[in-house]
Amino acid sequence: MIICVTGPAGSGKSTLAKRLEELQPGVFARVPVDYFFVPRPPAVTLGAYLAEPLRYDWALLDAALQATGPHRSTPDCDFGDFSWRSESGGLPIATAPIAVLDGMRSHPRTELVIMLELDGREQRRRLMERDHRWGTHLADRGNHLTATFEQGVRDLVRDPDLRLNAADPIEQNADRVIALLNSYSPGRVR
Repeated sequence: MIICVTGPAGSGKSTLAKRLEELQPGVFARVPVDYFFVPRPPAVTLGAYLAEPLRYDWALLDAALQATGPHRSTPDCDFGDFSWRSESGGLPIATAPIAVLDGMRSHPRTELVIMLELDGREQRRRLMERDHRWGTHLADRGNHLTATFEQGVRDLVRDPDLRLNAADPIEQNADRVIALLNSYSPGRVR
């Protein structure tokens, strides 16, 4: 089963996906979608690349979900210039019956869509805090990140199955996701 946790940058998608995997590692496997971006062609400047919403290589993501061993991983990415060092060898992807994809755009075959919603001021604060902690410049790429998320919203084939307030405690949101999954398949998730 594929579920997608989507929302704007800084809304806690990865935190929620990681928490679900921590709660029940044999049930949930986190898949960080943003690692599957379509790489920037060498002839395209970084500025021109970032002027458009990110696109994702869904076929490569599907292949990673079907793979075993070291190939069951994200691409090995260079987020500085949006290239791949290799199509695999990045973050490992666990094997579990529920793949929890976290990203600003949802997979075309997503069975359930979880949407995190966050106030714009809080989003900016979180991105700036992350930049300070990681030495990145995500807050400076706000327009690109917003365009990517907005394209993801336009790509949705249906309304989200669950909307969550990203400001709520992570445990509360994880419980809501588990309750939603159990409403579809009682007892599937403890």
